[in-house]
Amino acid sequence: MASVLVLHGFTSHPVLTMGPLPEALQGAGFEVVQPALRGHGTRPEDLAGVRYLDWLEDARSAWRALPAPKAVVGLSMGGLLAAWVAAEGEAFALVALAPALGFKNPLAALAPYLYWLIPRYRGESSILDPELKKRSPNYPWFPSRAFVELKRLADRTPAVLPRVRAPALVVAAEYDTVVPMAAVRRYHALLGSATKRLVVQADSGHDLLLDRRAEEVSRRVVAFLEAARERKA
Repeated sequence: MASVLVLHGFTSHPVLTMGPLPEALQGAGFEVVQPALRGHGTRPEDLAGVRYLDWLEDARSAWRALPAPKAVVGLSMGGLLAAWVAAEGEAFALVALAPALGFKNPLAALAPYLYWLIPRYRGESSILDPELKKRSPNYPWFPSRAFVELKRLADRTPAVLPRVRAPALVVAAEYDTVVPMAAVRRYHALLGSATKRLVVQADSGHDLLLDRRAEEVSRRVVAFLEAARERKA
C-alpha cells in the first residue's frame, strides 16, 4: 500500500484543517499519516519558543517512518516542509497547496525586527466563505516570534526546491489573502521536477481544504496521486 504524509499549515489544526482530503485518500487505498507539527493542535501559547528546525524535524521523522512507496502533501507552511522531505527522500509525488514561500502582509519582512514590540499577532482571514470561516479550527492569534521562524523557513526553501525530482502538483488559491500568487508561481518555477503542474483553484481562499471548493481540491489531489502511484508501480 502506498502511503501519504499530510502536513498542515502554520497555526492550523493537524487534522481538521485538511478537510475531506485524508478520508478521500484513504478511500483511494492510501495509508495516511498526519503528524502534529510542534506547537499546533493545542493552544497558541504553545508556539512560543518553537523553531522552524523543530517543524522540519517533525516532518522528517514522520516521513522516515512511512513505508514506501510514499508521497507528501503540504498546505501553506506544510507545502514548504513537503519540499524538504521530497528533496531528501524518495517521494513518488509532491503536492503543495498554497505553499507559503512569501506573504502578503506588509509587516512580514519586518517581523524579525518588530516581534519584541508586537509580541502577538491576529491570524489572517484564510477562508473565503463567510459561514465556513466561522468554523475555522485555526488559532485566532499566534506569537510573533513564531512567525519569524516561519519566515526563516520560507527564506531557506528556495534553495531546496531545485533538488525536488518527484512529479509535483502545485495549487494556488484564487482569493488567497495570505500568500501572493507570485510566491506560489515562484515555488512551482523553482521545482526541479521534470513533471510539474500549477493549478489556480477558483473561488477559494488560502485554506483550500476548508473553503467552499474543498471537495473539488480533494478530488484533484487524489487523482494526481493515483496517477503518480500507477506510474511508480
